[in-house]
Amino acid sequence: MPPPLPTEITYTLYTYYQSTCANRVVIALHHKSLPFTHHYIDLRAAEHETAAFAALNPSHSLPVLVITDATTGTETILTQSVAILEYLEEAHPDRAPLLPPAHAPLQRARVRELVNLITNDIQPLSNGRIARRVRQIRDEVQDQLTFVQEVNVAGLTAYERLLERYGADSMYSVGDEVTLADVCLVPAVEMAVAYRTDLSGLGRVRGVVERLKALQAFRMGDWRRQGDTPVEVRID
Repeated sequence: MPPPLPTEITYTLYTYYQSTCANRVVIALHHKSLPFTHHYIDLRAAEHETAAFAALNPSHSLPVLVITDATTGTETILTQSVAILEYLEEAHPDRAPLLPPAHAPLQRARVRELVNLITNDIQPLSNGRIARRVRQIRDEVQDQLTFVQEVNVAGLTAYERLLERYGADSMYSVGDEVTLADVCLVPAVEMAVAYRTDLSGLGRVRGVVERLKALQAFRMGDWRRQGDTPVEVRID
């Protein structure tokens, strides 16, 4: 049984169903069984570009986590998905941990290595802001698709090679327990699939993702099951 939650602390997550960065945090919150309130931001309607949102996050990006302490009435704002994930892990280390134990520093480093591969080498380049700018160079949609596909293949192939190096028989990215690496991997692969990226040569990555998507936290965090997911793509 996980320890009881402090009732004076509440979480509000600003999110958007297609944001891979926000999706990482949604999955982590469900994995740790941490209650939270969604606050949906419509990126297509440019709600993230408003002055009100800039007051929350000057970089105009998702996710944003607002931590409210009812005992003091204070609100703390966290931005950037990895910072939020690390906070949740440190604030709730005994609730379905997403890092190996402290006495396994090499395993913890491997988790962070894979997290950084996703969050530094893949996501920033395939981010919609960058991809749209690539398309605008020649006003060709195919330029955007090709660019993002190439970024996805390069990054996920590197992920595949690290899986081979560190434990080809592991259930998940690092060992047989879900970690922060897995929380970051699944949204990245979902986005790659949305861009029709050929992942046929990445058997280990696909196997890990298939096993993860069978877990409740990943099912609840699926971008197609969010409150703001359009009905035409929503799944039960």
